[in-house]
Amino acid sequence: MSLSAALLAVLVWRLPDVKWADLGPRWSSSSPAWLAGAATTMALAFVLSALRWQRVLSAIRPAPPYRRMLSHFLAGQFVSNVLPTAFGGDVVRVTRLGRDLDDHPTAFASVTIERMTGWLVLPLISATAMALQPDLRSLGSATSLAIAIDAGTLAALITILLVAANRRFGTSVGNVSGWRRFLVAVHVGVDALRRNPKVSAEVVVVGAAFQTLQCVAVWMAAEAIGVGEVSIGVAFAFFPAAAIAQNLPVGLGGLGVREGIFVVFFGAVGAPRALSITLGLVVYALTIATSAFGAPAFAFGGRQPVPPVPDQGSQNPHTSDVTPPSGES
Repeated sequence: MSLSAALLAVLVWRLPDVKWADLGPRWSSSSPAWLAGAATTMALAFVLSALRWQRVLSAIRPAPPYRRMLSHFLAGQFVSNVLPTAFGGDVVRVTRLGRDLDDHPTAFASVTIERMTGWLVLPLISATAMALQPDLRSLGSATSLAIAIDAGTLAALITILLVAANRRFGTSVGNVSGWRRFLVAVHVGVDALRRNPKVSAEVVVVGAAFQTLQCVAVWMAAEAIGVGEVSIGVAFAFFPAAAIAQNLPVGLGGLGVREGIFVVFFGAVGAPRALSITLGLVVYALTIATSAFGAPAFAFGGRQPVPPVPDQGSQNPHTSDVTPPSGES
């Protein structure tokens, strides 16, 4: 939390035309409606993200009911966004789903792949939005930064997939630790999705819908505080890159990083720097507010006794303890 506060302080201090007193929204009579719409849209996005997670798991093995997985997802959102931690939510999801499945390695693989689908969808949304809006392709450093983040993310995704495709990673996630555990999880998940093209398409479509709602929520938040320069097209072009950057393990919930990159992106289209910072803080506050609805799931969702979901002959042999085959794919 102290690092995030320091990042915000440095950001305001380094911008000569921004003072702490300037960090305030421009409220209007329609602001409450816009904020309510943004919060509702963000909540719907969480519902879709939980569905994406279930579809990923269903490619590997039979999944628990959607309502159960939504409970785990909301509990994870509460831990990640409301409590002072960035990755504890994934631990909650893996632990609770692993208990339901009696299979923690598969739970870990499902969460890993669900996270990584954003590495594909976010850059594609951003690139498509910029391709359809030529004026956003000539904004100097803002355009260059967005393209660099998009291209770098796709390059990282391709590199990880190529490395994880090596057949020596075709073992149980539970047999390894450290960075190899991550690559084995990617191998397990991607191999399952490759053999289930219909489910793969569902994962991508639901993931795109989830990120689309996130962009819409940011646009609504901008309308609520009077940042008219951030049109819905601008949100689609630049917020995906900001979403990637804010997930870096710096600060709490991307606080400070998100606001700084909003200044670069939205300042390039004419938005006041102070209001760009305010928009980042409002988006953060909306994320906390919607994630807070996961408190009951966090407090009580893990206590419900649920029989382990039978595997019925796992669709993915790599989730069992097997000897890694030799050679490369």
